[in-house]
Amino acid sequence: MKKSIPFLLCLVIALIIAFTNMDTSQSNPMTTYPNLPAPIGKEKILITSAGQAMEGAIVYSISESLHLDADYRPRALDSDLYDYQSVIIILGYSANGLAYTNRSFQEELSLTKALLTEAILQELPIIVVDLSSRGRDSKHTRELFELVTPYTAYYIGLKNEQGYHPYKQDLPKLDIPVTLLNELDDLATPLNSAFR
Repeated sequence: MKKSIPFLLCLVIALIIAFTNMDTSQSNPMTTYPNLPAPIGKEKILITSAGQAMEGAIVYSISESLHLDADYRPRALDSDLYDYQSVIIILGYSANGLAYTNRSFQEELSLTKALLTEAILQELPIIVVDLSSRGRDSKHTRELFELVTPYTAYYIGLKNEQGYHPYKQDLPKLDIPVTLLNELDDLATPLNSAFR
């Protein structure tokens, strides 16, 4: 009997670990990557905004520090894509940002649709960067998410509660590579992996 006690103890511990791992894998069905295993984009890159979120300037600054050949054009039109091989779309609705463009939200949606259509026609990879926090958790941000993500080749967003949006639950259905960042400082690695 004494010889079987260590064996039974090991068996019980193994079962507990197995059931614990099953529960976590079922609660988070989304496969995430720390970075891409191979590049999907090419330089020259257009960095633009869907919703006029201010985070585009941050992404552009990071792309400059990575020595990526990129232009930041927050009000880019579909006719601007002729000179680019990849598109980074910064996702997030900002009422203040939109006010400076003299556009309505419906006009912003139409221009984003036209940009997406042209990017698809030119077969440009579309990388979505969603750094918006709870302050941008609005129906407009969700509309932009639903418009842009079906055409996305790679999604980069925030993982922590600050960047949580209920619509991010839809990401596993899209079957695209996803990187969720702990903090904004972690953006350089996945952004670099998309191009090198």
